[in-house]
Amino acid sequence: MDGLLSVEELQVELITANGVVRAVDGVSFHIDAGETVTIIGESGSGKSTTAMGVLGLLPDDLAVLSGAATFQGCDILGKPKALAKVRGKHIALIPQDPMTALSPVHTIGAQLRDAIRHSGVRGRAKQNDRAVDLLEQVKITNPKSQLAKYPHQLSGGMLQRVLIAAALAAGPELIVADEPTSALDVTVQASILDLLLELQERTGVGMLLITHDLGVARLMSDRIFVMKSGRFVEGGDPEDLLRTPRDAYTKRLLDAVPRLEPAQTGVSA
Repeated sequence: MDGLLSVEELQVELITANGVVRAVDGVSFHIDAGETVTIIGESGSGKSTTAMGVLGLLPDDLAVLSGAATFQGCDILGKPKALAKVRGKHIALIPQDPMTALSPVHTIGAQLRDAIRHSGVRGRAKQNDRAVDLLEQVKITNPKSQLAKYPHQLSGGMLQRVLIAAALAAGPELIVADEPTSALDVTVQASILDLLLELQERTGVGMLLITHDLGVARLMSDRIFVMKSGRFVEGGDPEDLLRTPRDAYTKRLLDAVPRLEPAQTGVSA
């Protein structure tokens, strides 16, 4: 496989009223073309901070302290000009919540055209054609009519598909998917995950997936890294890691997964 993203010893600090906290503490990983690498952990473990640190999208109270990140051999960590060349075009982001990621006062078409314009397509007619094509790729029915709608007129599942369409606008080599199904109900989650797998198989795009859901991680991943308190406590092949976890924290995550017990039958004495 061809190397896409390589991250080495990333450290991110959080500035609080009580001092400085190490939010990400020396994590390293790489992603190859067509591969999905998943970072899994509970809320506050540092998994989204890791991704946003690499992308240069951290809030003001967080800062990259040290480390290295290269995309296709180009150094991007803490380098705004280098990031500007790849972010949105070669590396795309699927945010967690479509209702906050999309503007409520602009139509779906207008927001897709913005993403398409950023990819270099000029002319409203060509942008509209590309928007329809993207909505078809993410399996939204009647795509032309959807362009005139506002976010509140679409379901959560359809909005998540719009975000995926926007991420695909420039034909990226890598997608960062930050909890892409956590705001959706279970049945819609399954359809979105199936869509991501299908798109990945068709386009060969690599993926960095952020999730707290072990089921999602097992389905989607080539490799999983378990994160706790800003560090990777273990990582590896999904089936091996989830079948025989070595770290106590991973075992606790597995124990927290609900299990369906067989129904009890019979008549009590």
